[in-house]
Amino acid sequence: MKKQTSLSKLNLRGKTVCSGTCTRRSFISKSALGSMGFLFIPGVTASNSRFYHGNKNKEEIYKQLDELVDKYYPLYGTCSQSSFHVLNEVFDLKAENIIKGLVSFPGIALRGETCGAVTGSLLAIGLAYEKDKIDEERKRLSRSPSFKFCSEFENEYGTTRCRDVIEHVTGKKYPVTKHEDYESMYEEGVFSLCPIVIKQAVKIAASIILEKA
Repeated sequence: MKKQTSLSKLNLRGKTVCSGTCTRRSFISKSALGSMGFLFIPGVTASNSRFYHGNKNKEEIYKQLDELVDKYYPLYGTCSQSSFHVLNEVFDLKAENIIKGLVSFPGIALRGETCGAVTGSLLAIGLAYEKDKIDEERKRLSRSPSFKFCSEFENEYGTTRCRDVIEHVTGKKYPVTKHEDYESMYEEGVFSLCPIVIKQAVKIAASIILEKA
């Protein structure tokens, strides 16, 4: 019988973040450490000329983002895919086919580099702000919003680097430099804290996207 791990009980620094039950290996197989299912819809292309969030106010949007992170993080097991998926859904960016390409972005190929919640959020900001075609002046409309996102994320966590974000939220320094390091951190329940970071990141991104609206 496989050992069951209740994600609702995995916590560090007294924080409980993820609900649901799964086996250790089945969960890790759905993470960046193995194969997983992707929400891929052929023929759907990114549309950055407009986006929709209904008549919801910011607090309602934040609540929806929290709920969607809780829904999709257990499916993907990656900060990059989860953060982008929820922003894509809330703002109707129409870029579902991009989600599977973000599988290697947590820590940039699991090397402890840029946090996946950052890369996923920046991609959503780019889709929301940039035009379908680059104009003659080659303006980069998302440059300032993206810089603002990174600055606000750094204000919250002191860094955008995965290994340093992990140290910030756990109070422990991990040698996050290779694939195996991520697996050992999973065994310690470190990744049960990722939804906290994702939720904060997508709220920052949503606030910036709403400024364009």
